[in-house]
Amino acid sequence: MIIRIAYQNDKNLFYFKNLSYFTSLEKITNYDNIVHIDCYYNQLSVLPELPNSLQKLYCSKNQLSVLPELPNSLQKLYCNNNHLSVLPKLPNSLQELWCFNNQLSVLPELPNSLKELNCFSNQLSVLPELPNSLQYLHCEFNQLSVLPELPNSLQKLYCNNNQLINKRKYKYLNKMIYL
Repeated sequence: MIIRIAYQNDKNLFYFKNLSYFTSLEKITNYDNIVHIDCYYNQLSVLPELPNSLQKLYCSKNQLSVLPELPNSLQKLYCNNNHLSVLPKLPNSLQELWCFNNQLSVLPELPNSLKELNCFSNQLSVLPELPNSLQYLHCEFNQLSVLPELPNSLQKLYCNNNQLINKRKYKYLNKMIYL
């Protein structure tokens, strides 16, 4: 499979190709300048310490059960389709979180900068307070019985296949809603 790494101020992307899946990712040369790591669709069970400069981490479709501490510069985290039961503290800079198809029963506090949350197909029974910046919420196929207050910024809400007690409360919002 492929691991793609992008460095700061560098138009070239570095690809590491392998005929089979990668099972580990070691510390990389010029580590502090990395802004994008794309290591999806491998068999990684652990990630190394992440660089402080990292803005995008795409580690979907691996065997991860835990994530390392996330850098404050991170804007996009795609960690879906793993074996995660908990997420680390989310940085204030995070704008997109894709954590669907894991084993999450709870989410950490969501940063105010978050615009998109894809947490469907987990074991969530409750969602944390939603930030005012949130535009897209995909929380279907969980065990939610109630939703937190929905921010005015929300444009699309997908929460079908849950255990929502009062669906009528949400049907009259002027949004795209799928209950």
